Amino acid sequence: MNRGGWTCPHDVEGICDIIRKECDPGDRGCVLYGKAKFSNEASPSNEAFEKRMERKMREMLGEAYDPQA
Repeated sequence: MNRGGWTCPHDVEGICDIIRKECDPGDRGCVLYGKAKFSNEASPSNEAFEKRMERKMREMLGEAYDPQA
């Protein structure tokens, strides 16, 4: 379901061609998962995005990254 100002090339009539279920941008398996923060606070992408940004910040600051953290 396209809710924004862009069209996903994997959205085929409302079904994601990658994960074979209703298109929900930011859901696990989506090409945007963890790469974008969505206004819907319940989007699973948001937590993954925050962790990704945290890891990048640690790397920029030269701190060791602990994947268990």
